Amino acid sequence: MPKSNRSLAIDILAASQMIEEAQNRVFSLIGRMISSGTLPPSLLFTGPEGSGKELAAVGLAAKVNCIDPGGSADCSACAKVRRLEHPDVHLIYPVPYSDPDKSMPIVIESRRENFFNCGEFGNKARSIGIGSIRRIIETLSKQPYEGKRAVVILFEAHLATVEAQNAFLKLLEEPPPSAVLVLVTGFSDRLLPTILSRCQAIRFDPLPAGMVAGFLERFNSLERKEARRLALLAGGNVRRGMRLLDARFCEIRDDAVSLLGLVLDGKVKELVGESEAIAGRYTRDEVGELIEETTILLRDLMRVEDLSGEERKLIEKVFGAKRISAAAGRDIAADLRKIGRLGRALRRNVDIELTLSQLLLDLAGKWY
Repeated sequence: MPKSNRSLAIDILAASQMIEEAQNRVFSLIGRMISSGTLPPSLLFTGPEGSGKELAAVGLAAKVNCIDPGGSADCSACAKVRRLEHPDVHLIYPVPYSDPDKSMPIVIESRRENFFNCGEFGNKARSIGIGSIRRIIETLSKQPYEGKRAVVILFEAHLATVEAQNAFLKLLEEPPPSAVLVLVTGFSDRLLPTILSRCQAIRFDPLPAGMVAGFLERFNSLERKEARRLALLAGGNVRRGMRLLDARFCEIRDDAVSLLGLVLDGKVKELVGESEAIAGRYTRDEVGELIEETTILLRDLMRVEDLSGEERKLIEKVFGAKRISAAAGRDIAADLRKIGRLGRALRRNVDIELTLSQLLLDLAGKWY
């Protein structure tokens, strides 16, 4: 049964507070800037996926507009922000190019239902287009409706088109005194250098496993042992920890394990067949998730000797000693570069089956 907006506001508020506690270095800096009146007009929240950047941006919007300097949960502005309903907090998400006006409300409603939702548009390519930026520019030309300052948050800012980034640059060059602009991305290298030079970057660290486990216990009512297991698999990524509770995502992860196992075993024919099956089974975004999971698994294999006892046991259970030994003889850094190229190719709408087959055969080091 869908939760009410009130219960969801409490969830988002509590989640943001947990991120604040885990990212103490970041929030100590932000808190000092807010209290001293030196908060920059343009901020770049960057760092690994699932490190709490998105929740932190929403939390910042609440702190900026709350009449209580401590950002009390009883503050009405805070409650509106964290229900994603405040009229002066503008959330911009990448959406399909064809109809952004109808698509944006769909995303925001989905995030109200579950802040960690994704994949609302299936196989459609998404971007932040110049139209969205122009509307924000027009909105910011007016005074805030009821808050102290208007806050604009660009989620997945790296998906903004070049035209949109250039338009947004005008805001960064002459930011309205009543506005705070926040760009959130794990891929700051995809933003224009001129964008980066005009934002104060705030880097988020991976989250401690204990915090991810606590998050899963609190918001998903998991037993402590199971929460701990998923937190170790999540690798400091609270979003991934939440996704590991989703059956569809677990299928994607299992396929990533299977594909990487076939690569390590050098089974060429099976790799070609799996590429065809995956292209027919998953959307483009889901293939992107599969590639990301493959990347995470490879990184785990690369540092298996340095993992804690619990983490190492999990990897050994997934792959077995033979495959771990095969991975030790590989140039995994080169493998990761090849996978990174595939990730970039997927954003250019290349043929999924052909491109995935080429990558997997290249990784296996064998061709017909």
